[in-house]
Amino acid sequence: MTDKITCPYCERSFDVDQAELAELMRQRAEVAAKLGQRFWRLANEYVDAFRASPSGRISIKRRARIIEGLAALVEIAEFALEGHRYRVDRKMITSALTAVCDAQKFGLKNHNYLKRALVSHGAERVSAQGLTAKQEQAIEAARLAKSRATSSSAALSSEEDEILSRDEITRRAREITNPNTR
Repeated sequence: MTDKITCPYCERSFDVDQAELAELMRQRAEVAAKLGQRFWRLANEYVDAFRASPSGRISIKRRARIIEGLAALVEIAEFALEGHRYRVDRKMITSALTAVCDAQKFGLKNHNYLKRALVSHGAERVSAQGLTAKQEQAIEAARLAKSRATSSSAALSSEEDEILSRDEITRRAREITNPNTR
């Protein structure tokens, strides 16, 4: 028995399951538009890997959930796997998806198989701050170069001296602008 809803304005009744199905199809159409035709076909082939067997079925709700997760991966271009964060690009995702689809696996429970394929296709590991190892090394090298330059120059030796010199500059500026306040 299916639930029916009656419109309070026109008094027409419609099936709740049909309304839910229509909403799911609308969501899938939105995701398809975001992903593009070529990627959409590959994404649907990837969803088939979530079937329990080659002839198994997947509900429309589960299909929508899987594809939305894939679309989020494409949009964010980062994922977590085994406590580490990785950054990818669309080309890398496409090649990993193709590899997963070519493997003709069935019974996937989550996106971890795809994530492992992405790691093997060269996903860059990122830090908690979202920086890659190369970016962190560049920042550290710049920091070291700056500290070396600062220590070898005749810069002020402490933060207190810097504050006093600012105060001195402010005092002198006042003297120049108001010579009567000596």
